[in-house]
Amino acid sequence: MKSFRLVLLILAGCCFLRSEPAFAQSAAPAYVYPKQFSADEVMTTKDGGTMTMKTYMDNGKVRNEVNTNGMQIVSIVRPDQQKMYQVMVAQKMVMVVPLDPVKIKRMTPPGSDGDGKFETVGPDTVDGVAATKYKMTSRDGKVIFLWVGVTSQFPIKLTSDDGSFTLAWKNFQAGPQDAALFEPPSDYQVINMPTAPGAPPPGNGQ
Repeated sequence: MKSFRLVLLILAGCCFLRSEPAFAQSAAPAYVYPKQFSADEVMTTKDGGTMTMKTYMDNGKVRNEVNTNGMQIVSIVRPDQQKMYQVMVAQKMVMVVPLDPVKIKRMTPPGSDGDGKFETVGPDTVDGVAATKYKMTSRDGKVIFLWVGVTSQFPIKLTSDDGSFTLAWKNFQAGPQDAALFEPPSDYQVINMPTAPGAPPPGNGQ
C-alpha cells in the first residue's frame, strides 16, 4: 500500500508538469508536455498494484478519470478558477475544493525546478517505440529513470531505480480537448469543501 500511495503522489506531480524543459540546469529539454493532449497513464507497483487513469489537459485545465474497486472517480482541476472538482459518478456528487496556486506550481516531478541532476543515459526502445533514456537524481539522492519518445518528445515511461513503481504513458494524442470535459456535471449534488480532505486547516502556519 505504501508504494501504491507513492505512485499516486508521483501521478499527482505528473499531472501538473509544465510545458517547460525539465531540469533548468540541463543543456537541452528532456521532454515537453504540450498544452493540449490526452493520454492513458498506467501505474504499476512492485507489490502488484495496477491502476489506469485517463488524463486530458488543455491550457492548464486537467481532467483525470480512474476506476478503482468498481468505483469511477473523476477529478477536474481548474487553476483558472482556483478550484478542483472531485466527481463521484455513482453518488452523483461533486466535491469542490479550493486550490492554492502556490501549491499547484510545486506539484512537479523531481528535478523539474532544478532541484536535482539530469543525465542522458542513451537511446532505448519501449514497446517498440524509439526513445531516449534519462536519469534524474534529486538532491536527496533519489533516482528516477525516464524514457522520452524520439518522435513525440513526450514521456513514455518513468520508473524508480529500485523498481518499486512504474508509470507508463499510452495512447498519447496531442491537440485541443473538448471544453465540456473540464466542467462538472450540472445535475449533480455539489458539496463545497473548505480544504482538501485530510489537509491541515487554514491558519496552522503551513
